[in-house]
Amino acid sequence: MKKFFAVIFFLFSCCVVSAQQQAYYFSRITVQNGLSHNKVNCIIRDQRGFMWMGTDDGLNRFDGNKFTIFRNDPVNKTTISGNIITDLLQDKEGIIWIATADGGLTKHDQQLPPAQQFKQYRHTPGDSTSIPVNIINKLLEDHQGYLWLATSGSYVVRFDKKTERFTIPARVGTNTALALSMCSDGKIWVGRQGGGLLKIHPQTFRYEMDERYGDLYAKLPHATVTSLFSDRNKNIWMGSWDKLIYKLNTVTKQEQTIPADVINEEALSFAEDKQGNVWIGGRYNGLYIYDPQQQKFQHFPHDPSKEGTVAANRINCIYIDPSGIVWLGTNKGVSVSNPLQQQFTQTFLPRPAGKDVVIHDFYKDENNDLWIGTSEGLYIQRNGQTDFEHHPLTYKNVPIGVSRFFKDSKGNHYLGTNYSLFRFDPTTFSISLLPNTEKDGVMNQIIKSQVISVVEDTIDGHPVLLVSPYGHFLTYYDLVDMKWVSRLDSTKKIIQRFNIKDNLIRSIYKTKSGTIWMATTKHGLGKWVKNSAPKLDFFMNDPSKKNGLSNNNVYDIAEDGNGNLWLSTYGGGLHYFQAKNETATHIAEGNNLLEGLQVDRSGNVWMIGNGNLHKYDPLTKSYSSFQLPDIEKSGGVQGRIYEDAEGKLYAAGNGYFISFQPEKIRINQQQPMVYLTDFRIFNESHSHLLNEQIISLQHNQNYITIEFAAPDFSSGSPVHYQYMLEGFDKKWIDLNTENKVSFSNLEGGDYTFRVRATNKPGVWSKEMASIQIKIIPPFWKRWWFFLLCAIFAAGVAYAVYRYRINELVKLQAIRNKIAQDLHDNVGSTLSSISVYSQVAKIYKQQQKEQQLQDTLEKISETSSEMISEMNDIVWAINPRNDHMDVMLQRMQSYAKPLLASKEIKLSFTYDPAVQLLNLEMTKRKNFYLIFKEAVNNVLKYAQCKNLEVKISSTHHHLEMLVKDDGVGFDPATMKVKASQSLSGNGLRNMEMRAKEMKGAVHIESVPGAGTTIKLRFPIP
Repeated sequence: MKKFFAVIFFLFSCCVVSAQQQAYYFSRITVQNGLSHNKVNCIIRDQRGFMWMGTDDGLNRFDGNKFTIFRNDPVNKTTISGNIITDLLQDKEGIIWIATADGGLTKHDQQLPPAQQFKQYRHTPGDSTSIPVNIINKLLEDHQGYLWLATSGSYVVRFDKKTERFTIPARVGTNTALALSMCSDGKIWVGRQGGGLLKIHPQTFRYEMDERYGDLYAKLPHATVTSLFSDRNKNIWMGSWDKLIYKLNTVTKQEQTIPADVINEEALSFAEDKQGNVWIGGRYNGLYIYDPQQQKFQHFPHDPSKEGTVAANRINCIYIDPSGIVWLGTNKGVSVSNPLQQQFTQTFLPRPAGKDVVIHDFYKDENNDLWIGTSEGLYIQRNGQTDFEHHPLTYKNVPIGVSRFFKDSKGNHYLGTNYSLFRFDPTTFSISLLPNTEKDGVMNQIIKSQVISVVEDTIDGHPVLLVSPYGHFLTYYDLVDMKWVSRLDSTKKIIQRFNIKDNLIRSIYKTKSGTIWMATTKHGLGKWVKNSAPKLDFFMNDPSKKNGLSNNNVYDIAEDGNGNLWLSTYGGGLHYFQAKNETATHIAEGNNLLEGLQVDRSGNVWMIGNGNLHKYDPLTKSYSSFQLPDIEKSGGVQGRIYEDAEGKLYAAGNGYFISFQPEKIRINQQQPMVYLTDFRIFNESHSHLLNEQIISLQHNQNYITIEFAAPDFSSGSPVHYQYMLEGFDKKWIDLNTENKVSFSNLEGGDYTFRVRATNKPGVWSKEMASIQIKIIPPFWKRWWFFLLCAIFAAGVAYAVYRYRINELVKLQAIRNKIAQDLHDNVGSTLSSISVYSQVAKIYKQQQKEQQLQDTLEKISETSSEMISEMNDIVWAINPRNDHMDVMLQRMQSYAKPLLASKEIKLSFTYDPAVQLLNLEMTKRKNFYLIFKEAVNNVLKYAQCKNLEVKISSTHHHLEMLVKDDGVGFDPATMKVKASQSLSGNGLRNMEMRAKEMKGAVHIESVPGAGTTIKLRFPIP
């Protein structure tokens, strides 16, 4: 779309025999380019450089490449209030005010969140504080910052932006106001529909009006004023229904009427350019421009047959932006004219009998007369003249088209034509074939071709003219032998001899040093090497070579001041060829489909591509494009570029040519300023965040899209963008013309997004837009979380370490305990056995058989008890016996057979929950041994009939009840006997084991009433 704005040029209209009149070329914007509607009522440029266009179907924001459209949604109060936009105004605070004809007033503040950017002021019936009417025609801001609204049906309304109150200062005369303007003295001028002018003092609301206009049928001037404009000279211009234009000098109070024979038009709009010219948009007949210096009007109506005229004859609005670009809103789109591009002269040639005239070549002679070679012969523009002489040429009644001018070192003139190469006499316009031309099958009336290039050289010691009859390889005319040598010469065989591989040679170029180069379409660049015999060496595209041509279709050649070559290729763009080391460098910037090129005196390279001019500056490595005017839609300029002796350049189109002085062509040196326009999170707009210094986002908000734009309307080149996300990217990323970028799955951290733009490929603006973005990582990626994890890990490691140490300590304690138990029990038992053994010896010596037998039985019994106890200890410390159900089975399997042998009935019960318990080794051992000790005591001493064992768990304690109905005993007496006995330590062992389990054992016994043992100890 950019191409519709890139060019707006100042040109001259076609005039063959008289002085050419100044004209303007307008590019056009329509719905085909993205505009919401072709009827454009108002245009402004905001403080950031975006263009805003109000149409009959919505509001448009334009950045030179893309439109953003805002429309009313009846069910959404956060949109604009209406779709018929009649006027736009940006106030001192940067707020855009939007007047509509179907929805009142709208305020737009782009710094607010998207849902709050638009605020509607619509008329509400019965609400006196609302806007009086919804039809607003014009807006104006006074020096105090109040808004003035010209309405249909409610006079002129003043709006206080702070209090949001609407006031009608003057309810007089007709109630429809069409135009507003502020005079140099601060008064508000109101153009009304009937009633003429109304003047209001904004501070006092005092008003002035001509009472004569109270009669709506009175024949008075400008009774209905449709437009008002105040120029720099304090003149008020008025458009009126009476189809006259009025100019009132507010100082002298003199009113001037533009005569109807000059302009018979109702002016809808006015504007003033930097030169003081007043632009006037008419309702019926197009555009008028008034030059106050010459006091002349120029008229520019719409011409459907020409491309560059205004889009329509109804000019609804005119806006001239700070850069001087003129924007015209019409009923058929927007017309745009750019003064920076109005630097090229377009000159049309007269067309004989309506024929198309194709221009092939230019030549300027010593008299500064311009000679033009065309398909219809010669055209000459004499020095200082504006008209042209046309000289058709014929040979043997065959019309001759001139394709090339050539003047040799002796001053002889030649014309390359579609017939052959002719000698030419510029004084008599006579042409003649070179001798013996009729004998050559190629050069005698060339078949479907023409001579496009000629240079002087020597072959075989003879001076020759090297000629390219396009499509017929290479020919030369031997000036000594006076004959042509072509591909048909069977003796010379120049195709093989000279290594001519391409029949399509576009250009033969001779450098200042005398080296000849040839541009071919299929074999790249050819060098005419002259050793013993001349031949062509070719420099072609070779992917294996770094410094080669990117394309073999070479179109033209030009030499710079250093003796190096610039090559244009049709498909590969521009190349710089260093003649010394014969290497080519591709210039990546710019157009690929290049035709003719020329190097100006400053070293800049001018090229033709896609019908337009392009310029490359090797010093700054910048590329600029100029889309030329083409009012007859001919496809633009083509072919070669000619440079005259004064350095002026010429490029040809269909029936016209463009001429210009390269050093006078001004290029917009200002790079476009880039702005961030939207910030989207998961495709939801959060544009207000762009006003923050730092945008902070949660870790789950890490899919973002950033949009940006660099408004540019004058450079002629599309705007290119580069971005970098510092903290993620290491270098600038090219986006070409794409104006948004998305990021997904960004890690937590701090980033800075930067974007820069350029309208000169290769040269980037130092100004850039940036925003800081902070992605808050999830808590599990925050520093404090890592610290806590480290502390926790250290704590766990220490806990594991302490646990292992404690376990080792506990294990050692258990070992010590087991060793102590073994030592105590086994040692005590062995001591008892030793004592019994000594007693047995004594009994044997004394031959006391009965006592000896009792002692031996005692030894046997004590040994058995020791073995059993050791077996119990080993079983208790086995980890396979951790489960309580295994313990319960062992307890029953131990007690039942022993008790049964004594005819004691066992009642063994336990809670089901007890089975699920796991006792650690010490408690398991002690619990079992206490039970076993109790059973043994019952067997030995109780003399009971029944034994009850009950095990239960309660309140994190395990309880065991062992109760018999035996003879009982006296606990006090039993303790005394135990202390005097060598083996009677059962009760004491139970108490010690219960204490080791941090529990307690209680023994209740009464002689003759049985014994009860209660064990209670804590469990986890």
